[in-house]
Amino acid sequence: MHAPAAPNPANGTWRVGGGRSWYLLVLLTLTSAVSLLDRQIITILAVDIKRDLGLNDSQIGLLYGTFFAIFNSLFSLPLGRLADDWVRIRQVALSLVSWSLATAACAFATGFASLGLARTAVAIGEAGSAPASSSLIGDVFPPGLRGTVFAISALAAVIGIAMSSALGGIVVDRWNAAFPGGHGWFGLVGWQAAFIVASLPGLLLALLVSLMRDPPRGLADGIASPSEPRPFVRAMSELLPLLPGLSLIHLRRLGAPASAVRRNLMLLGATITGVALLIAVSARFGGGALSSHIIQWAVVGFGTFALLSWIQAQRLSDGPAAKVMWGSPTFISILAIAALNNVIIYGVMAWIAPFAVTKYQASLSEIGLRIATAGMTAGVIGTLAGGWIADRARRLHPSGRLWVVLAATVLPVPLAWMTFTAETIEGWSFWFLALSLLLTPWLPCVMATAQDLVLPRMRGTTTALVMLVINIFGMGTGPYLVGLVSDATGDLGRSILSVFLFAPLIWIACLIGIRMIGRDEETLISRARAVGEAI
Repeated sequence: MHAPAAPNPANGTWRVGGGRSWYLLVLLTLTSAVSLLDRQIITILAVDIKRDLGLNDSQIGLLYGTFFAIFNSLFSLPLGRLADDWVRIRQVALSLVSWSLATAACAFATGFASLGLARTAVAIGEAGSAPASSSLIGDVFPPGLRGTVFAISALAAVIGIAMSSALGGIVVDRWNAAFPGGHGWFGLVGWQAAFIVASLPGLLLALLVSLMRDPPRGLADGIASPSEPRPFVRAMSELLPLLPGLSLIHLRRLGAPASAVRRNLMLLGATITGVALLIAVSARFGGGALSSHIIQWAVVGFGTFALLSWIQAQRLSDGPAAKVMWGSPTFISILAIAALNNVIIYGVMAWIAPFAVTKYQASLSEIGLRIATAGMTAGVIGTLAGGWIADRARRLHPSGRLWVVLAATVLPVPLAWMTFTAETIEGWSFWFLALSLLLTPWLPCVMATAQDLVLPRMRGTTTALVMLVINIFGMGTGPYLVGLVSDATGDLGRSILSVFLFAPLIWIACLIGIRMIGRDEETLISRARAVGEAI
């Protein structure tokens, strides 16, 4: 049961929007940046990894996107629940340590399977960080500043991607120049050394984060949340509905009727059928190894089943959260926007470096620095401006942030064409700078809107849900689709452009959210109370 609290309570050194809140925001932004660094660095190293381990573009798409996406998604929901129940600062620190060590392990991969296993470990480690971080940010800043602070937090993507490109390119070129033929420490070549260097910042940051204290949950909203006596048991129970077979046992434990069990079985059958069709289509039109298509679509199908099965179980185990989330067309639109936007963004960012290195015959360090410069410059401006404009647009109308999202998904389409058809490296750099400027403002708008549409006790789970759809449908399909089309056509630039065909679907989702958000925000409390939430 929620107990009322003062609108702006303080607990020890914690004050809503105070200096300690801003320091925490800096640490969490750096944490997310390191996450993106360790996740993204494989792209600048892709050409060398393909050569040394004998991989093709589809397999690189699997390693960068699909393997990471499914395991990050699978564990994001239980770890999101843990963020709603446990000490969030500890969760962030432990996540940092685990994924940093896994990044170092990537350096010692000897083939597709071992590198896939290491990437899986990185994905699981990172799954616990974003839900806990978003929950913390939502508690220490007032609602009217959430667009701005989430814009600052979203700078992590810009910083992390820029760091991965610059650091990876510089380390590879300098290491290979100093130790030709891999005769350096432990016989490592440049791409292996880059993975080890990328793992170090997270270990240092984990120490700084662990020195912080957890703020009171619900601090900014004046809504106190009850403590959970068994947070790990409750978190692990979130895994059961995600797994075929165990999902049926979980439904029975929740007292689900026989019809719910039948629906779960029908969902599994429909998923298997859909996966088989996608494998057949990919093998027929995409070329490449059949095993890659099987892995890709089996993983995506598994993630889709896990998401839908979890939603089915949530309706029985947490009726108020289910009513708040799935009773809101705007919330569903937000998930669609997040998923489809990331098909585009991950499709672009997974292949931007290999495209430029191949087309312009430049060194990794030069391409890495150009990507880093464009990304940092445009990303900082675009993200901060997007958050600032979104907060002011929100004050004019509840749909203000979604209008910013709509603009930021319409304008990049012509810029993408100019970027990937540029004949010179200078032209490519200029248009990529412009494209980056408009690919960033949507994220703080979406994250802030998602937080506004749920209760404080649901924020960790909400962030995990957003990250799940981003990973399964964005990261899990965008890079692979580009690699698949590239293997079939031999034209990587046009293959990257193909992901922008998803843009019109984003526009439709934005318009639905714009129309419904006012009603959804007004009925938030009443929908939760209608199914037993005590507020």
